[in-house]
Amino acid sequence: MAKQKNHFVEGCVENGMKREKAEELFKLIETFAAYGFNKPHAASYAMTAYQTAYMKANFPVEFMAAVMTAESGDSDKIARAIEECKRLEIVVLPPDINHSDLGFTIQDLKSLSKTDLERGLTEVAVKIRQGIRFGLSAIKNVGDLAINSILSARRKDGEFKTIMDLCARVDTRLVNKKALESLIKAGAMDTLGSRAAQLLILDQCLEESHKIAKNKISGQVSLFGESDNDIVSIKLPEVDELPLEQLLIFERDLLGFYLHEPPFLAKLSQLDEFVSVKVLDLTDEHIGQKLTLGGVVTDVKKVLTKKSQAEMAFVRISDGIGEIECVVFPQTFGQTKEFLLKDNVILIWGRIDKREDQLSLVADNATLFEPESAQKVERSLEIIVPPGIGVDILQQINGTLREYPGDVSVSILLPNGGNTPKRMVLPFSVNPGEVLEGQIKNLLGEGAFRRV
Repeated sequence: MAKQKNHFVEGCVENGMKREKAEELFKLIETFAAYGFNKPHAASYAMTAYQTAYMKANFPVEFMAAVMTAESGDSDKIARAIEECKRLEIVVLPPDINHSDLGFTIQDLKSLSKTDLERGLTEVAVKIRQGIRFGLSAIKNVGDLAINSILSARRKDGEFKTIMDLCARVDTRLVNKKALESLIKAGAMDTLGSRAAQLLILDQCLEESHKIAKNKISGQVSLFGESDNDIVSIKLPEVDELPLEQLLIFERDLLGFYLHEPPFLAKLSQLDEFVSVKVLDLTDEHIGQKLTLGGVVTDVKKVLTKKSQAEMAFVRISDGIGEIECVVFPQTFGQTKEFLLKDNVILIWGRIDKREDQLSLVADNATLFEPESAQKVERSLEIIVPPGIGVDILQQINGTLREYPGDVSVSILLPNGGNTPKRMVLPFSVNPGEVLEGQIKNLLGEGAFRRV
């Protein structure tokens, strides 16, 4: 700081200012620098937070549509936003080739299509007049150039009637086979026919659309002066729709959430009170903690250990929003493999680990999730430390907590000079029974032990 002061003062003196005045001015600048940046920075964030809260409170549909459009490239954040919409009782309408835009848009629920009505949205429509239509940009493998080609064709000649109509009117160099497959599998073209039927004739439609494009370039027309686009018609085959399990896989992979209600959805919606934390809420702070997670088994990969050739498994579970891999070693797998089957909703206990920059759970045990008999989990424990507590007492608290390992996370709230207490999340979890509660209260007082 002395170097900066000398440079500033000498510069001022060279420009005609008295040295005493220059030094006085630098003292003012030096004092301001200690807090001047933080204050306007905090004020700016506070103003932004206020404006954001105001918009969400007074224009929730518009606000959530904007949030999802901004986060359309991140399926995890979209899943979180959809959960928030459910909490706010805002309808999120599925993607639709004839109604969706590039981003998420607001749609009057009175104009719902027959397909939307069949998806059971009418009960909510009675309460809310507006919903949010899923944006096409949030579907994986469908780029902005492809979407702009679709929107341009729709604005020019109206809604698409069939998959062939769509292929003939868009630029299939941009809306290629992969993009069309993704649109079909994600349910964006359900108003044009079943997904199974459209996937069967997609190649044929693309082949015909390429012929139409070539004819347009060469200026050819049919015998009666009509364009090939007017006369080509490919009928959808009468086939059964894809199995629900396959539709769910497509929807989860391409959208990040389910359009159809899976058989296990009712159980997933009841998990909150039985797990330590939701999968998407897991962070590096949870590494090393013993937690209870829950979800539907989406994949089971069995392998044999190198040393003993014992069977173990890598099991992926999803709580409907986030997914995590669970490592189940031989002893645990032998005791739980009857539960670890695809589409089973399970509770699984273990330690949070990190492998190749991905959080995982090393399982200790697992069981089928039965809400009627499962034990509810206490999510977190707070230890409130009153002012004046010395380091020796804090060390006793640490030792006491470690004597009761479990799956409930612990935070220590330390005094902070009259301000909001400073929170310190401990790197281990506990079993907050009555004995532990009594010991903490003996050390810190009656109000020191709080379950949250």
